Amino acid sequence: MGVLGGLVLVLAGFSLAHAATAGRAAIDGKAALLRSEGLIAGQKLDAARAELLGARANFEKTRKEMSTATRFLPVVRYLPVIRSQVKAVETLADAGLVLSDAGISLSDAADAIVAPQDDSASFSDALGELRNIRGLMATGLTSIDAAASTVAKLDGAFLPGPVGDARAQFNDRLPEVRQRAADSEAALAAMITFVGGNGPRSYLFLSQNPDEIRPTGGFIGTYGVLTGVGGKLAVTRYDSIESWYNAHPEADMRPEERGSLYRYDPSLVQRISNVNVIPDWPQAAEMAARLWARGGEEPVDGVISFTPAFLARILSVMGPVTVEGYDDTITAANLVERLDFYTHQQPPERGGDRKDFIAVLARAVMDRLIEARTSQWSSLGKVVADSFVAREAMAWSSDPEVASVLAERRWDSALPDVAGDFVYPAEFEEAAKHGRSLRRTYQHHVTLQPDGSGTVTTTVRITNPNPADDFANPAGVVNYITMYGPVGATPGEGSDRFGLPEPAIAGHPVQGWFRPLAPLSDATLTVVWNVPQLALQRSDGTWEYSLLWMRHPDHTGDVLELTVDLPPGWEWADDAPPAKVSLDADVSGTWALST
Repeated sequence: MGVLGGLVLVLAGFSLAHAATAGRAAIDGKAALLRSEGLIAGQKLDAARAELLGARANFEKTRKEMSTATRFLPVVRYLPVIRSQVKAVETLADAGLVLSDAGISLSDAADAIVAPQDDSASFSDALGELRNIRGLMATGLTSIDAAASTVAKLDGAFLPGPVGDARAQFNDRLPEVRQRAADSEAALAAMITFVGGNGPRSYLFLSQNPDEIRPTGGFIGTYGVLTGVGGKLAVTRYDSIESWYNAHPEADMRPEERGSLYRYDPSLVQRISNVNVIPDWPQAAEMAARLWARGGEEPVDGVISFTPAFLARILSVMGPVTVEGYDDTITAANLVERLDFYTHQQPPERGGDRKDFIAVLARAVMDRLIEARTSQWSSLGKVVADSFVAREAMAWSSDPEVASVLAERRWDSALPDVAGDFVYPAEFEEAAKHGRSLRRTYQHHVTLQPDGSGTVTTTVRITNPNPADDFANPAGVVNYITMYGPVGATPGEGSDRFGLPEPAIAGHPVQGWFRPLAPLSDATLTVVWNVPQLALQRSDGTWEYSLLWMRHPDHTGDVLELTVDLPPGWEWADDAPPAKVSLDADVSGTWALST
């Protein structure tokens, strides 16, 4: 072999050793990146940062070892198969370095929210902090894009073994990681716009009372105006809704604008307090904004709604508030009870209004929310998000950027365009104040056909357990019930008679029925839909049944009883849908079928 041959073997062995070390470092770096992703999502930011720093060190080691290996045996850069492997390892190491830096920027952004350095600043003074956080997110997003471009250089290359697996994992994870980062950056941009960082903003916000049930929650009893100027939020007005529409009689809906209920009974006047005769908040909110401007007010940039449950969630973080003029302390635990006392049981002061209490309380809670310290942002963000998800809070904006973020998170409470089985039971109750105590049992019977079509029959029994009360539960009360069904469905034989046609929303057909609901009585309603696509076929040819049942916002105690009849020879691939489930939250699920 000679001295030269021996030297070549030594160099080759030396190079292979460095290449093996580089490969192990790359694998360790990739594993650390994956662990950091879950830690950031779980807000374990110190642990995430440690993993990211470890990942960065491993990828730097990969680059160094590969450089050493190819320096001592440069021929590997020219051998066809080995050359592609070397290039792939170096490329993935470069991408790993960039992703490590991206993760550090994103964890810094999350840390600025969860544990801000200056926890004495209030939300109303937070514009600078919001812009700083957005900058960190934008940096992370740019780095993710750079990593994706780097990995794309390996498209089409033959990469067997661990290197190919690593490329596949990068390609699988990068789109989802980028989408999450982009969503977060867009949300921060929308928040900056919302608080007036890009120009003054004003919002109409309306409280809904579920004691007098409406399709989006309840009767709109109070209104307020929230302004944002240069990042500073302030509640500039707050009062009962009657005080506004009595002072603005011209702010009335025109006949062609009125909800179907008001067209059926022309004696009823639809004002801003009853824009929510449909369960789609963007439509209701746009009408509220038009009526507001029609009354001579300055146009608003959005309309926000909330129920008492939203206020209670805020107090669970902020602590109790003392309501001025009532000598009463309101907590998250007693808010609903005290609200019921002042609005339904305690007679108002002479010349006062029963809704004065909710107006004063809501303003006090909103003022506390606006003045929340940055150290409370993380906890407040969670309860506010939970309220929007539960439709205890709803928001619409005329700004496309903000509207897009709201729609993405379904915080706008738009009726969703979803395939499969769907139910939204909406009710409109005039005059009575017993909505929270009503209880409903829904028997939902689904019959599937082999082609995926089917029939759904829903029978609801509504129980009014309350004794007669001239104010809260008077005799002669009638509920108007609208049942929204699956996309494309048509009324089926067996529905109760005299169903009134209503405009479909997001493809969901709907009919309405009047039902008397006297004290200590029940009312029933049966609705049948013929559905062309009730079961859905997957790309592999298998079938699935899905259901989205949207509950009454800020209401508990209702129950769903579900029965699904399958075609002969079909069965559930795994678990069957539950036979009985609480409607204290929306019911959403998908169940695979075996044919």
